[in-house]
Amino acid sequence: MRVFTILALCFSLAFYPVFAQQGPYPVPESPKEGGGGVNIGPAIVLPLLLIPMLIKKLTEGKDLPTYPVLEKKPVNISQSGNTYTINWVIYYANNTNTTQNNISITEGPINNIVPGSLQGPTGWTGTLNSTNTVATWTGNAPPINGYMSATIPTSGPASFNPGSGSGDGYIVIPYRDSGGVLRIYYINHHVTRNHSLPGSNISNAMPFGCINTSTGNLCPGFPKKLPKGDGSGKPSSTNMHPEEYFLKGTQLYYVVTTPDNPTNVNNTSWEFGLGCYDLATDAECGFFKLGALPSGYNGEAYVKGPWKVGNELYIIDMDGKLYCLDANNPSNFCSGLGNYFTGFQLPLGAFPKPGPAWSGNDPWWGPAVAGEIYNNKLYLTTSTNPVHSINILLTVNMTLRTFCFDTAIKGTCMGWSVLPRNITANRFISTFLYYDNSMTPRHVCARLNGSTQSCVNISSGVITTPPTIVSTLNSAYGFGSEITIGTRTYFPDFFQGTNAVHCWDWSAGASCTPTSSYPSWTNNPWNYAVNVDDKGCIWVLGDNAPAMWNFDPNKPLTQGKASRCEDKEGKQNFTFQPWQYCSGPKPFLWTKVEIANTSLSDFSKLIINVKDSANNTIFTYDCLANGSLTANLSSIASQTNGQPLKVEVDYALSSSSNLQNFDVKAYYHASPLEFCLKSQHNCSQSEVKNTVSVPGVQNQPMVEVSLPKPEHCPIYAEGGGNQPSGPSSGGQSGNTGGQDSGSGGVAPWLGGALLTPTPLPGGTGSAGGTGGTGNVGASGGASSGATGGGVQVIEKDGQVQIAPEVKQRCYWKPKAKTPTESKPVVKKKTTSTVKKATTQKPEVKSSTTQTSKPPTKPVKKVAKKPKVQPASTQEMEYICEPEK
Repeated sequence: MRVFTILALCFSLAFYPVFAQQGPYPVPESPKEGGGGVNIGPAIVLPLLLIPMLIKKLTEGKDLPTYPVLEKKPVNISQSGNTYTINWVIYYANNTNTTQNNISITEGPINNIVPGSLQGPTGWTGTLNSTNTVATWTGNAPPINGYMSATIPTSGPASFNPGSGSGDGYIVIPYRDSGGVLRIYYINHHVTRNHSLPGSNISNAMPFGCINTSTGNLCPGFPKKLPKGDGSGKPSSTNMHPEEYFLKGTQLYYVVTTPDNPTNVNNTSWEFGLGCYDLATDAECGFFKLGALPSGYNGEAYVKGPWKVGNELYIIDMDGKLYCLDANNPSNFCSGLGNYFTGFQLPLGAFPKPGPAWSGNDPWWGPAVAGEIYNNKLYLTTSTNPVHSINILLTVNMTLRTFCFDTAIKGTCMGWSVLPRNITANRFISTFLYYDNSMTPRHVCARLNGSTQSCVNISSGVITTPPTIVSTLNSAYGFGSEITIGTRTYFPDFFQGTNAVHCWDWSAGASCTPTSSYPSWTNNPWNYAVNVDDKGCIWVLGDNAPAMWNFDPNKPLTQGKASRCEDKEGKQNFTFQPWQYCSGPKPFLWTKVEIANTSLSDFSKLIINVKDSANNTIFTYDCLANGSLTANLSSIASQTNGQPLKVEVDYALSSSSNLQNFDVKAYYHASPLEFCLKSQHNCSQSEVKNTVSVPGVQNQPMVEVSLPKPEHCPIYAEGGGNQPSGPSSGGQSGNTGGQDSGSGGVAPWLGGALLTPTPLPGGTGSAGGTGGTGNVGASGGASSGATGGGVQVIEKDGQVQIAPEVKQRCYWKPKAKTPTESKPVVKKKTTSTVKKATTQKPEVKSSTTQTSKPPTKPVKKVAKKPKVQPASTQEMEYICEPEK
């Protein structure tokens, strides 16, 4: 067992804010080559002033330091009355070349650990025993010199599997995380796979899904309930066709209908609004209530939207009321309104509103309305009979109407006519903008049975009959939203034919060439809707949920099927996070970036860019020009130390490369992991003595820490005054007649320089009266407390210890005249004179009442004189003598 007596640190730590996590970050891994290093001894926390030394070592290519495996130190002590609290930090350093998994660090027993004070690194779990005397942290310890990595896929997996449970999917929502991995989110439009109604399934349905496209598998924790957004755990029912959403940075906004009691399908207390889910943190980020469902309604998705027009979000409810929220801050309603309701409402009968109970085969919910946006106007097309039967081949009669809302005036568009169109179609409608050759929208159309459509003029609402798009294709019916890229619009084909996506070129007024149709390469996806990611890859999802697929619209067909998307070139951005330290910032050096698991011959371009927090490029390394896959970061170490490392990889694969993926590795040198806690003690206790251990780590002994309490705990004033008020407090005024206190602050009694045997400073005393003397402590007022006494820190036999405190009586007295007394003002004439004067022993003796003997060792522990001497007509001297 190693034993340490600890009282002071080489620096005092203020509790700095820890570095915030920016989303999911790459997991630290083991380096292929380990670093040796220089053991820097027992003080394992490097002061920030040593950072330049580390950077210098890095620049010169020298070994970076290693650390003791386990250590514990106090960093702050605060006292209140007869009790004091110690802030502790435990340090653990993995000096091996591999990550140590399932490490446990055990602290204690120590009386008494403050509940809620345990802190640890990201991913570690801290727990207290029932008596608050033993703390345990469990987690994985990455190496001090290691790397973090991320993978860049250059070809997608063989399939994307959203899972077959809990419904069928609708539109995909692409999101690329901070590690550069594309994730596809989706919201199923059926609560369960068998088209069950939402009222009986909302409490257990899992319609919210996510796919990691680098693996093709579900994201961790998915699928899940569609959350309300406020962190309450309440779920939302889902629309029949949830194709609208708003993605602001990492925050996904969607419509919500939720009951107060999801397990009670007859619960009459339901509300609706806008929900928020943060895709970076997998956490709910808000619910913005628009209203409550009428009495008797339950189990419905009561709203549809949001449609984003400019900086506003529009949502419509089952009563046809249109609401507007500020897209920058949805807690605010839109400018010019007194509340969320715009005052605009669709007429009754525009679309059916279900009664208080569901009946028959009516597996739909939500307003039967589809929206399009152009030139700050929102066009809403409604259907009076969107579905009648579960039979997907059945056609029904319905009436379509298109309404126009002008967001600038918050009302009906000027000169707009709402004319009913009676049509026969399959089940649902899907609208699209009909462009001319110059890509100016001319019509708002509803796609019916694939080869049929119903349109109105976009300026007036008058019924029009423009040429039918894709009229020669055998499309089942127009179910789901389209996507327009450049002059081309891609329409999904549901259920029949080749399960293809069809392309129409507006500039030519004809089907796209050379490829007009992109048949699916997966089995029967039953395409509902299409969307495009940030690299131009088109993604498709539909009723047959396990069959999500993608295709590259710029590539020809492969064996008669659409060509999969591949990342043969592009830019991938990654953010690698430094470790978190609970006691404040520590050195964390990024040493190099390596492109791994590949070779230079795989690339025709490979450039590494490092960016600052504002995304400005501060370092560029051309791997091909330098003939190396490793970029040394020593030239920018001072700019990236302790900060997230933002790396951009700009690459293009060579024509002969068959590379499927490659890795980016960010190497680092870290300070030891930190674990923080607080313990409370009573001055009546003996010294604080406890152990910390790492069970299971070979050859690592238990570390025992012994911390003596101050000899006078608490310290009271000698002059008859009151108890010191707390840490850093100085003397307090005594009673009238000359009794005063001059005691220094009781705590913090840690401070000063490590291994430096000098008295620690106390607090600042208040002005005393005239008379009594103060205890050893901080500088008091005139005729009051002495300057900084307290305890001393010394080094003995390689250990840091506290020197015994000597009770002394210190005061001012008239200075005695002696024949040997020197006059310092005269002896400052020349340098040599000064040196001679300072070596004369009698002059040293003149600072005490004893003039015949040199000072003894205890005198060296006496605090220094105050900087300001009391005004007096007679020369005074300040002396301290042991209390008798």
